Amino acid sequence: MTIMITSFIGRRRLRLRLISTECIMIIAVLISSSAITAFMASKSTTSSILSTPTVVDPTTKQVNAPVVKVSLYEESFPMLYVSKLVYHFGAIVKAARNAEIVLKVPVDFPIELKDFQDKSLALSNKSFNNGNGLSLVEMMEVIQLNKESIATVLGEESAYGLAIIEDIARFKASCKVEHDEGMYFLCVYRSIEAKISCVYGIIKDVCNKRIIIAFRGSQKPDLSTRDWRSNLKANVVELETPALIREKLDEDLKEHVYVHEGFHDYLFENKRRSIQIYTRIVEDVKPLIEDGYSVYVTGHSLGGALAHLLSFKLAGDEDHRDWLPKPITCISYAAPYSGASGYRTAMEQLEKDGLLRSLRVTNGEDIVPASPPFSLGFPFRTMKHTGINLRLTKNGYSTVHSSVGGFKNAVKNTFLKPVWRLLTWHGLQLHDSRMDEYYKDLSKVTIDDLYKDQTVVSKEFAEGKAKSNHNED
Repeated sequence: MTIMITSFIGRRRLRLRLISTECIMIIAVLISSSAITAFMASKSTTSSILSTPTVVDPTTKQVNAPVVKVSLYEESFPMLYVSKLVYHFGAIVKAARNAEIVLKVPVDFPIELKDFQDKSLALSNKSFNNGNGLSLVEMMEVIQLNKESIATVLGEESAYGLAIIEDIARFKASCKVEHDEGMYFLCVYRSIEAKISCVYGIIKDVCNKRIIIAFRGSQKPDLSTRDWRSNLKANVVELETPALIREKLDEDLKEHVYVHEGFHDYLFENKRRSIQIYTRIVEDVKPLIEDGYSVYVTGHSLGGALAHLLSFKLAGDEDHRDWLPKPITCISYAAPYSGASGYRTAMEQLEKDGLLRSLRVTNGEDIVPASPPFSLGFPFRTMKHTGINLRLTKNGYSTVHSSVGGFKNAVKNTFLKPVWRLLTWHGLQLHDSRMDEYYKDLSKVTIDDLYKDQTVVSKEFAEGKAKSNHNED
């Protein structure tokens, strides 16, 4: 079903439909927090889950995702709310783990708590809702029971968070004819090892046929968690060049590109786990894919950087082309740099080949997307952004692709940003209000339109040519 925006009321209904995803993942935390308690009490251990590499016939045809026909606004706005909600998850999980709140579950809730005594919340293999996971209706029941606990955890954001819940409740009541009850399903939420492993959730949007992978960003400064240690670990390390573009790149880029070490290690080098996060995500996504579905990856701040790295690997992976639909779509908010110039070159090749669509949404005053400007230690590299940047300011917005060079674009990406009101510039609420302010314009263009617009992308990119000064690695 395509959602059309024709008026303020229509936009409001769209926003309510989009933020329904927040309800789903908040409830995931409410349930998974009880699992934490059960897990700690049982002191159970999880056996190693090691994957056997899949050997795919080289003649296997790539599964294609359907062409996206909705506007940039309609496509990107849901990702803003999905990105926002993961912050609430982390806060609620932490509060439950520390016994700061007591959570309630309806008597007739379809999942028994004993099902959550593992280290993960994986719902897609359960017998209810045809294996889709927890639905919006089931989420609402638990949220209504736990309003006070949610308000306690969200603190200053409680009024905004609970207003969203009330909006969802009213919207659900008025839209049963549009089968809203079965629109969104929470399939996976992994958070228990949050201090050593990245937090992510996977939502199945059966209406728009999307599988959405959402990463949590950095929480409040706490060096005991991996979030901030990863942010500060700004060396670069080698990441193997994806197989599907290897032979199209020059020299050393055929073998590897340089990426931010802290973000890389989150996905590919977490030695304290028996299975790497990248492998786990692939295994989580595979059973959810159906004919006509697309895969989206999103996140805010640290979560945005992880979203770009994951999209890079998924888009260029040749081992899963028999089931993983492409292009992969990555939509991030306030993401910092995640790689150097060779990484940018490889990303652009994925885009040229139709394997990746990438949109970075930023506030012009935010310093985080301009950091780190260069790597620390050896090898020394300047950091580069990728994809199309939708840059929002109080006076308007601009769109520019990473293939466009020049002094003006370089200045926009520099570290010369205001540090006062950092949380305001970096926060999703400002992204929210500015996108809403410019929604009329953003509703007239699609992401695919921007990829064809030579005022957004470079002439070389539009013609499929390499840009030699990208090959600095």
